[in-house]
Amino acid sequence: MKIPIANIYYLLCYAWGHADQSDLVSLSELRGLERVHDLLGKVLAHGTRRLVKQGLARDYLDRVEDLAGVRGKILPSEMVKRAVRSSGRVTCKFGELSVDTPENRILKATLGLIEGVDGLDQRVRREVREARRRLAGVADVALDRRLFTRARAAGNRRLYRFLISLCLLAYESSLVDQGDGATRIFDFRDDEAQMWRIFEEFVTRFYAQEQIRYTVNRKGRAIQWADVSAASEADRAHIPRMEADLILEATDRRIILDCKFYREAFSSRGASEKLHSGNLYQILTYLRNREETVPAGPRHEGVLLYPVVDKAIGVDVQLEGFRVQARGVNLAREWWEIRDEMLAVVN
Repeated sequence: MKIPIANIYYLLCYAWGHADQSDLVSLSELRGLERVHDLLGKVLAHGTRRLVKQGLARDYLDRVEDLAGVRGKILPSEMVKRAVRSSGRVTCKFGELSVDTPENRILKATLGLIEGVDGLDQRVRREVREARRRLAGVADVALDRRLFTRARAAGNRRLYRFLISLCLLAYESSLVDQGDGATRIFDFRDDEAQMWRIFEEFVTRFYAQEQIRYTVNRKGRAIQWADVSAASEADRAHIPRMEADLILEATDRRIILDCKFYREAFSSRGASEKLHSGNLYQILTYLRNREETVPAGPRHEGVLLYPVVDKAIGVDVQLEGFRVQARGVNLAREWWEIRDEMLAVVN
């Protein structure tokens, strides 16, 4: 399932809670791109330019130097090790305001990673190279997990958090070919598990932001078993938790919505296409148990939501007294059409 690059950008903006960053790159600039490394490079280059214009994040970093005068804290033991006393200098530890922060190091290193990607669009490569040049004063480092952990703890600006998330995605998707040494970024659109997570997060954030009729997961996503008993707590511990993706609640409707991400929404059996039986069993289990444990309110409905790029899905049935729908959202359409389609699912 190859979702267009422009729509992947919108999905990521919503999934990571940064829908306000969707104007970082214009839609017209994304339409000509077909590969995820081009998308990552363009968005990171544009984001870096905006950060430089706004002012790069700075932090006080510890430095140790041999100085002619005293600055900060004197380090006598270091003076002995360095044998600087005879020169009339003093070894001092002091803080200096610098742009050489973990966040900026990650940005510069990721831009360098993408610049070296085999097959990168030449226009994007020029933008990436220019953005990297703007990070003068930031050290060149190798990307690793520890660096990302430090940046998450230190970062407090929304644009930084979004760009660091993109950097992590690029880092996790990068491969170095052992044959020719070229760097490649694999297309995460082909990773069904990762795209399922992105799609689920996108749907949750979208409904939380784009509609006001329903509360979204107001009481959490957990659904309690209606009738459960066990001989011991050890036995009870083996009973799995139930968690829906979204529980949408209004005065007149209650919807349990579960996101599914399959290359094929239907399974072929005989001459007809069938919904995956496991999906129906799961949503029915959710409906039965939440109706029993949270009875106050309108009867629950179930929605199975699938992303599609080629055909429509619209199934509406009654099962065991519950309305259950299977709906598809076409992620190959224009973004405003996707938005309308998403809102129509719950309206």
